[in-house]
Amino acid sequence: MPVRAFEDVAKKYSDGPSAADGGSLGTFERGKLAKELEDRTFAMKAGEVTDVIRTKQGYVILKVIDHQMAGIPPLKDVLPKIQDALYYEKLQPRSPRATSPSCAKTPSLITSPAYIDTGASPNQTKPILTAAAKESDARKLGKKKKKKLGIL
Repeated sequence: MPVRAFEDVAKKYSDGPSAADGGSLGTFERGKLAKELEDRTFAMKAGEVTDVIRTKQGYVILKVIDHQMAGIPPLKDVLPKIQDALYYEKLQPRSPRATSPSCAKTPSLITSPAYIDTGASPNQTKPILTAAAKESDARKLGKKKKKKLGIL
């Protein structure tokens, strides 16, 4: 039974909570399903459908879409996917702000409120900025020496 036909039948006839999704239950690891369901489904090949199985919740028919091996896949299997992901990442356009000519004229500062100084001592005091301190800093910045250039 093709995947599409199984999904259509599940949508039409299933009373289960996954009926709207075409009966899709997601991915399961060993030990996460009932023993009877696990023994049957893990022994099946991709694309195979079980007979009717009676469970505590009622009757189910399962279809195995795919088996994924546990652990880290070998590099030779994932290398093309990694290369494609990196290639398409490079093709993505930069944000309009980063490529606009006005970006060079308007500097911006990005701060992260989630920053935590993990190297700080618990007894260390942090500086407190007052309005007077901010004004004096602003005056210091404003009183920079100016050089006049002249043409002779």
